[in-house]
Amino acid sequence: METSAATPTRPPHPSAASPSPSPSSLRQWRQAAHRNLRNQWSRLLAAKDRWLAAADDGRSHASALVNAHISRRYMLGMDLWALKDMPGIRDKASGKLGRREEQCRNLLLSAYKEMVLALSDLVKASRSMRCFSKVPANSPIAEFSGCQYDLNDSGDSGGAPVVRWLSILEFESLAQELVEMFVSELKLKRLLILELVSIIFKEGVEHQTSLDWQDELYDGESKEFQSIGLQSGETCPLPENWRAGISGTQRPGNSPSHEVLQVYLTTWLANVNIKMSRIDEIVDLVGEEMQIKRS
Repeated sequence: METSAATPTRPPHPSAASPSPSPSSLRQWRQAAHRNLRNQWSRLLAAKDRWLAAADDGRSHASALVNAHISRRYMLGMDLWALKDMPGIRDKASGKLGRREEQCRNLLLSAYKEMVLALSDLVKASRSMRCFSKVPANSPIAEFSGCQYDLNDSGDSGGAPVVRWLSILEFESLAQELVEMFVSELKLKRLLILELVSIIFKEGVEHQTSLDWQDELYDGESKEFQSIGLQSGETCPLPENWRAGISGTQRPGNSPSHEVLQVYLTTWLANVNIKMSRIDEIVDLVGEEMQIKRS
């Protein structure tokens, strides 16, 4: 259970990363940096909301997939009462449930893809907060960009506060804290999807009955990961004893039990790597500094 949100504290002011500019240059830089930060944080918070919405959709599709699978699994032994003498009723019902599983699988993967795309936007926004000068320091015309033109320009104006007391580096630190939560949770949900998608394979057939961690879940997934500096094969952080508990209740070659599938769904719902109280703290802190309303 999460503790109640504490009062946000101001991050420590970092040491200057580049020489301090003149008062006139600093004023011009702050105007451009403020505008860019507002844009990037708005983009970051929108991506955060997209990710959470896609994760919620994914949970619904995962639940429907599990329900269809369990119904199909127990169809052969189910007492159909008045329907039991209808020719081929079990096969027809099983076939319909199998098609339902396939539909839920596709919807689950679609929701996962949206989560990856939202994470990509979140990461890119977190890396686009610096504001670089496009012209030499002694130029009478001030122009700024998100691209670095001068290797001596760190894009943070020597660690100066952008608005009141937060510097670019401090904004980046807060953004990175958010990014790390969603990266960790995406990896965990990817593991759950690998397990859930694998259950639609026919039981008892002698072929690979599960996907491997290195497999792409949709075309272009690896490329998207690489574009934001991630690899699909990286170690997945799991809740303590989670993997051991699952492995102990699942026999090799068999589909997960009903209890295990419920653990998968509960783990998905919990968002164990995302601390919403801390996200609220960060959103409030940035909103106070940048005058951005919480979404």
